[in-house]
Amino acid sequence: MTSENVGLAGTEKPGESPQMSTRPIPQILKEVEDNIRAAVEAARRAEEAAKSAKQAAITAAKSSEDAAKRAQETREAGDRVVQNATRAAGEAAAKAEEIAKEANKAAQEAARKGQDAEKEARIAAQAYKRASAAAREVAETATKASEEAAIKAGEAVQAATTAADQAAKRAEEASTAGREATALKTMLQKSSGVGKTASSRENSS
Repeated sequence: MTSENVGLAGTEKPGESPQMSTRPIPQILKEVEDNIRAAVEAARRAEEAAKSAKQAAITAAKSSEDAAKRAQETREAGDRVVQNATRAAGEAAAKAEEIAKEANKAAQEAARKGQDAEKEARIAAQAYKRASAAAREVAETATKASEEAAIKAGEAVQAATTAADQAAKRAEEASTAGREATALKTMLQKSSGVGKTASSRENSS
């Protein structure tokens, strides 16, 4: 029996003679070898895709950690700004109160003495105005600092949320790619196993 007269084992249809051939064995063996090489190449590509997916997941996780760290640092900086502004406002208020007390005391002293009352009153009034202006300026500065701190904190939270969403999306994409690569690799391994079994049967024939 020549190679041209031998077909694949198990390819006979019901009612056909077992000696009926469809294709020469060398052609069939070549196709099996080609399929095996294609399966090996596909498995290699699937493995590379799985590595890329793993690296993408690591990068996404690092981006999420960096974003959370930056948000924490910005939030702490905002807290420090608010604390400094509150302390400055308190100190200014205490200073203004002290100046106001001194001005009031000076006014009372001028009235009591009855000498240079107008001059003393003017000095006291100027001192009171300076104290009021200083207190108002410090209060405005503290308010502005608090507003800026609140804006920065909001921006930091928004940035952290956006970075976390992007990191989660990249991690999900990496996970999906990894699962697809694993499934493809498993399928190709099964296909390779089937091809090897067919080749073994042909060789044994």
